[in-house]
This record gives sequence, C-alpha cells and structure tokens, in this order.
Amino acid sequence: MIRHLPAPRRLAGLLAALGIGFATCGAHAEALPAVVDKVLLQQPSVRSAQALLRAADAQIMQVRSDFLPSLGLTYRNSDARDETQGQPLNRNIRRSDASLRWNIFNGGADTNRLRSIGLARDAADADLDEVLERVAYDITENYADVVRLRQTMDSLNATIARQERVEANVARRVEAGRIPSAELDLMHVRLIQSRTLLGQLRAQLGTAEYRYRLLTGQAPEGLVAPAIQPADKDGDIDGLVERIHERNPRLRAALQRTAARQADIGVARGSFFPAVDLSYSKRLDNTTIPVPVSDSDRSAQVQVSIDIPLGGKNIGRHTEAVERHQAAQADADDLLLKVSKEITDLYRQFAEAREIAPLMEERVVAAQRVAAAYELHFEAGRRSLNDLSITQEDLFNAQRALIENRAQQTTLQAQLLGLAGELRSALRSRYRPAPIAAELLGTAPFSPALVAAPLPTLEAPPTPVMELVEPAVGTGTPDEQLSRQMEAWTSAWTAQDFNRYRTFYVADFNPGKGRSTTDWETERRQRLTQATNPGVRIANLKIRAHGDGHLSTRFIQHYTAGHYRDTVRKQLDWVKVDGQWKIAAETVLAAPPPARPSVPPTPTGQ
Repeated sequence: MIRHLPAPRRLAGLLAALGIGFATCGAHAEALPAVVDKVLLQQPSVRSAQALLRAADAQIMQVRSDFLPSLGLTYRNSDARDETQGQPLNRNIRRSDASLRWNIFNGGADTNRLRSIGLARDAADADLDEVLERVAYDITENYADVVRLRQTMDSLNATIARQERVEANVARRVEAGRIPSAELDLMHVRLIQSRTLLGQLRAQLGTAEYRYRLLTGQAPEGLVAPAIQPADKDGDIDGLVERIHERNPRLRAALQRTAARQADIGVARGSFFPAVDLSYSKRLDNTTIPVPVSDSDRSAQVQVSIDIPLGGKNIGRHTEAVERHQAAQADADDLLLKVSKEITDLYRQFAEAREIAPLMEERVVAAQRVAAAYELHFEAGRRSLNDLSITQEDLFNAQRALIENRAQQTTLQAQLLGLAGELRSALRSRYRPAPIAAELLGTAPFSPALVAAPLPTLEAPPTPVMELVEPAVGTGTPDEQLSRQMEAWTSAWTAQDFNRYRTFYVADFNPGKGRSTTDWETERRQRLTQATNPGVRIANLKIRAHGDGHLSTRFIQHYTAGHYRDTVRKQLDWVKVDGQWKIAAETVLAAPPPARPSVPPTPTGQ
C-alpha cells in the first residue's frame, strides 16, 4: 500500500506520479502473479475440470478396448442322480471351455466412436483452460477490488482529517462570535456524510477481504495496486478479435463438441451395416461319469457370425445424432456471437478508460490547487465555508474517480486477456505494480513541485528486454551437434523453462492431429510449467541422416513427474534453420517392448 512508502515520502510520491516506477510495499507484500500461481490449482472448480479431463482420458481407454478380442472361459460342474430300470445312477459332469471372440467389421462405428471420444477429451481440455482463466480473472478482480477500496478509504480518511481541521477552526470562530453557529452545523453535516460513506466503504472492504480469503486461503496483507503492461498487439482491435476467436477456451470447447457430434453421426451410420464377428472356441476338459455313448471330449470350433440390423431403431439413432450435431453447431454459432459482442463492449470500455486516465490525474491536481487556494481564501474571509466544503468534496470525488479508473483498466484488460486465454501468461510476463502517488491520494502533503511537473500518465516505464538465448551453434560432426542439442532440449524441459524449450522447435511447428501451433504452445506451456519435479531421461539414441540439412533421432524416453511414470519410443525430425538444428516434427512411436527376464537354460535330460 502507498502508506508503506519510506521517507522522504514527498519525493517518492512525486517519482511514482511521474511514471519513474518507484514503488515499495510491506515486508509481507505478495504480487498478484505469485498469488494466482499459488492458489490456482487449489480451487474446487479447477480440480473438478481436471477430474473431468482425466475421466475423458479414461473413456478413450475404454473405447480403444473395443478393438481387441474378448476372451471367455466357462466351467461346468454338475452332479445328478438318475434312476434307470429301478437302479439309482449317479451322473457327474466336469467340463471347461474357452472362447475367443473378435468383431472384425461393424461399419466403422468403433473408429468413429474413438474419434468422438478424442474430440470430447479435447473439449474437456479446453474446459480446463477456460476454468483456469476464469479463476485467474476472479482472483485478479478481487485483488484489485481490495486495493481499490483500501485506497478509497485512505483518501476519504485524509478528507475527513481536513474537514475536522476546518471544523475546529470554525468552532473557534463561532465561540469568538465571528461567524454564526449555522456554519458549524454545516461542517457537522459534511462530516456525517463523509463518515457514513466511510462506514459503507468499510463494509464493502470487509466483504471483499472475506472473498479474497475464500479464493486464496490467505490474508489480504501487503497488496499492491496491480497492472498489466499493454502489448503492441493489444492495440489492434481486429487482431485482438481474431486472437480471441481462435484461442477463446469456451469457443474451442464448443467447436470440439460440435466435431464430436459429427463423429457420432458416423457411429450411428455404422449401425446400418451388418456386424461380422469371428469366434474360436476350444473345449479344454471334459469328464463325464458314466461315459456317454457320444460326446465331444477335445473339440475346437471356428465360427463366423453376421448380425443384420432390422427395424427402425437405427434410423431413429441416426436422426438423433444429426439433430444433436445441428444443435451443437447452433450453440457454437451463438457463443461466437456472444463472445464477439462481449469483446467489442469490453475493448471500448478499456480503450476509453485508458484514454481518460491522464485527465483523471489532471483533475486531481487541479482539484488540489483549488482546495488549497479556497482554504487560504476562507482564512482571509474571501470564500464562504460552503465553498470550501464543496471544493474538499470535489477533491475526494476526483481522487475516487482516479482510483476507480486504475482498477477498471486492470479488470477490463484482465477480462480481455482471459477471453483470449492469455491472462495467466500475461500475469507472469507483463505484470507490474502501479501504486498511485500518496500526494494524489491525499495521504501525503500536497507538493507544489507535483503541480509544476508534467502531468503523469499511466504509461509504464519500458520493461527490461529479455533475450531468449538460442542454443549455441555446435561445432563438430552433425551427430555430435545433435547429441548436444538433445541434452540441451531435455535440460530446458526438466528446468520447466518453456521459453528456452520453445527455441528448439521451428517457428511454425506443426504438432499434427489438426492442432495449430498456438494450441500446441498453450498446451505445452501448461504441462511443462505445472509438472511436479519433472525428469526426462533418454536411452538408445540413434541418429539417421536424410539428405542435406535433415536428420532424425530415435530414442526411448523415460519421463517422471510426481507420481506419474511414462516410457515411450519417440522420433524427432530435425532441420537446419540459419545454421541451427531445429525440431520440425515430433512423433510418438509404438511403446518399447518390456524387458524380458533372462531364463536359465534347461538342463538336458529333464
């Protein structure tokens, strides 16, 4: 908060007002990005979305199992007692059979079902992104709201202190008989109004702080006014709309569900075709007492069955799938219209708030000059008490409008970034504290130097340019260069440094499966930065040349993160770009075969 600024307070406030970026906070202050990163994954809505994503992964596993044959085992144990020609006869049957059944054709229903479930899984992934962005915005909004209310209360307390000084001055004049007692009643009314407003703000702050504790699980101590540094591309409304249309998590989820409904039509169409099943059955054991005259003891049977669907059930199923696809497409179109309208409204408000921000500060400075002048005029008897009280109220209103403008800019920009799915990344890379100068809030003495100085603006000081270090161009043979690149690639991965990890791939890297480069970057950034103590180990590395400037590496990748373990066989295709090896394609091959335990040779004669 501003009240924690060290001495000299006037100089510190002046530097902050001129945009030099001087800002300090309490010893326990925690910036907004740190708060978001700490509590984001603990939110119930986020955990729910993560559980639904894991459930979608489990559904994919279920559908894939339909491509495999099913094994059946039966065992019959029957004891009976018959009577033949007046003689009792015990009959015992012990029989076991095994069967293997495999669906070899069903009109492509299983393939379309797998595609539908895969698209539903992608929709669940987009839902998780949407929940993460929404929760990040909720925390940002509440954080800014707590700061706004505290700044407003600080400004109002300073206004009340000035009114109390004037009230004491008026009381002395009334006692001396210089002015009528009605003037003192006027100051009582002004103070009652200010203290009533202070009580209302205190109640609002209590609610905001309680909500902050619910969201973050921590006390709202040492909060600093937040701001997000605008990017060059944020000023292009057409580009912003296009980015939001492409990357908005809700739109992505709706489009994925529409595609899943399209795949469901293929599932329904598959039911019109005959289903062909191949089965093999084998009798493993048969013991019947007494031995029957004719029975199969050791038998094997191959059977092909064809099921031809009849009736109108399949027609109704296909019609239902078509209608659900049309409904999903209509929902996606409707969501696109709503998001477009929301973007336009938010951007216009944000642009207007930024446009009038310098005017808000100019208004505060002008109101301070007027209030200071009227106080001197009142002492000299040239202005009435009513004039002075009105100027003090105008000054507080100007300070309050400035505080509201700052908070509005932050929340509107966070909303726009959340719609584009970029809020979390923007908080990590473009966040900056933006405290309002104590002189502007009225919590520090009014400085004439501040009036004479150029009007402050909301433009932040230039952020330090962070250069991403490209992997060094190696010397030696291509195999040696590529081996070093592989080591650096795994090092960036385990260090969870996405920016360095991204430099190993070509700029227009195509992840396949219909995903764009932007979607791949978003997914990889999330998985890489949120993993718990990741570890990557490469084994059996093989390098193969494919002509000039093209190489491929095949290896077994052992990955660990927390309690998760994974081993895959992978291929990376490398191309040379500006003398540097870059990854152009990344393919997960079949899983490596499990290691077979060594079996000692069987001694002869056994």
